[in-house]
Amino acid sequence: MPACYSDLVRVKVHTETLPGWTEDISQCKSKASLPSNAQSYIEFIEREVGVPISWVGTGPEREAMFLNESPSV
Repeated sequence: MPACYSDLVRVKVHTETLPGWTEDISQCKSKASLPSNAQSYIEFIEREVGVPISWVGTGPEREAMFLNESPSV
């Protein structure tokens, strides 16, 4: 995020629409157990930001997370 407004006005917004998923992922404990569109979403984010995603949240509880053992980046 730019530190000052004069830099913010030069920001170009880029949006991307990706397919979603309707499956319940609350019990998923690995990337492989996620629906394929959720796996693709994680890989897209990793490519866009250029760093691997370490932790994936699967629900609102603090414990509803798993360690991504196979980052794509």
